Amino acid sequence: MFDFINTLSPAMSSVHSLFFILIIVLHLIFASGVAKDIGLLTKRGLPTIIIPGYAWVLATLVGGIFTLAIYWLIHHSNFAKR
Repeated sequence: MFDFINTLSPAMSSVHSLFFILIIVLHLIFASGVAKDIGLLTKRGLPTIIIPGYAWVLATLVGGIFTLAIYWLIHHSNFAKR
């Protein structure tokens, strides 16, 4: 029984590492998308809401899809009154 668990341990470690790398890549993609959108907002003369643009990018880098959803709700949904 324990031999079976010991043989699975390196495989599970590899899967965990691959999953962690995937999350990092996704957060980088989300943050770059927010940065691009902030650039477009700035060109149209619209400021970011609540926090400065660089803070939105950093928050998305850390928070991922949840922060991206908040950013979108505040800046692009029907709740955003511009």
